[in-house]
Amino acid sequence: MPLTCENLMEFNLVEKVEKDVVLSPEVMGKFFLLFFEIIGTDKFIKDSPSFPGSTEKIIRNELVSAIGATLSIEGTMLDKEEIEESFQKADQGETLRRKEQEAENSRQVYAFIRRFVKDHKQGFDYSEPLIKQIHKYFTENMNYVSNVPGEYRGDFNVSFGDPRKDSLCRTRGEIQEAMKKFVIWLNTKQDGFLSSNTFIKAMMAHYYFTEIHPFVDGNGRTGRALEALILNANGVNDYCFWSWANFWSAHKDQYLAYLHNIRMNLNPTNFILWGLEGYKNEIENIKAKVLKKVKQLMFSDYTHYLLRNKKNEKIKINQRIFDTLQLLISTGPIPFKKFLSTPQVIALYRSVAESTRVRDFQKMESKDLIKFKKIENEEFIEPNFELLDHLRYTV
Repeated sequence: MPLTCENLMEFNLVEKVEKDVVLSPEVMGKFFLLFFEIIGTDKFIKDSPSFPGSTEKIIRNELVSAIGATLSIEGTMLDKEEIEESFQKADQGETLRRKEQEAENSRQVYAFIRRFVKDHKQGFDYSEPLIKQIHKYFTENMNYVSNVPGEYRGDFNVSFGDPRKDSLCRTRGEIQEAMKKFVIWLNTKQDGFLSSNTFIKAMMAHYYFTEIHPFVDGNGRTGRALEALILNANGVNDYCFWSWANFWSAHKDQYLAYLHNIRMNLNPTNFILWGLEGYKNEIENIKAKVLKKVKQLMFSDYTHYLLRNKKNEKIKINQRIFDTLQLLISTGPIPFKKFLSTPQVIALYRSVAESTRVRDFQKMESKDLIKFKKIENEEFIEPNFELLDHLRYTV
């Protein structure tokens, strides 16, 4: 039997799976493995040191991606440059176009979430006013038809999703009752293997909220922000508590299909497994970015070491090679011809013969300090970070 407003308000789909469905050892093994991998990756990211400028840049880039993603699910398409421009215009007090205002409103929501969690380090209770505040941030200054920021819709139904479906809660009275019980569920700690898990709690809060669909507009964004709030409040690292938005957007058709299937069969197991796998992939991407910065710093440290100890080390580098490697660390993979034409490299080799430059690069390659690779018939150069994996210092 499909989900109804009445059984939706029990908010126990995961608990019913734990009670009534015998999950195979294979499925249980997948849950254990995903939990282990997600928690391990999150711990690595949280334990990694912050780097001046770089940490902020990664977080900002992830925020911009999440905003673009959550808006694209709703049909608003903005690339990263347009979102950044929206922020700049908002900071300068300029008038924003409709989609620019949506991007700025999203930024305000995530800023509010981080500020709210920081101000409530000892914990807090979820509440309807809190959820309404998030919705208000998303929809103020937008003039959505019939929508009042932070206010539930009246006695009329709305349709959403793909395929289109009506909200299960059709009257203001049903919405008010559902939201009251939803908040009680949010604040109740479960003890089941699945129902007690923070990531599953966040996913199901997102799902339950979108089924209630209490507002005229902005329900999807509010549900995904609530998901992010739950993760951030439970200590998920600052880089990616909003990362699910990227995954949902990148797999929009599957995302909508999974949500629809839960309504039809009342079993969220497949959605949860799929979502956990997606979140794992998202935070592994964050880990790769953090690890890349660590390797950049370690490689830079190694080049300093070689320059200081060139009398004692087998690999001997001069100041030109050192400066060249420092440039490559900052650029990352770059077309070789383009790198040679940069003002910095031209200045480094202006006073020496071309044969000297050739010898320098041959030496760097032979000593595994750099590597070349072809991408679509174009030769790229980059630091050989793999050198760090088997590096042994003389002590």
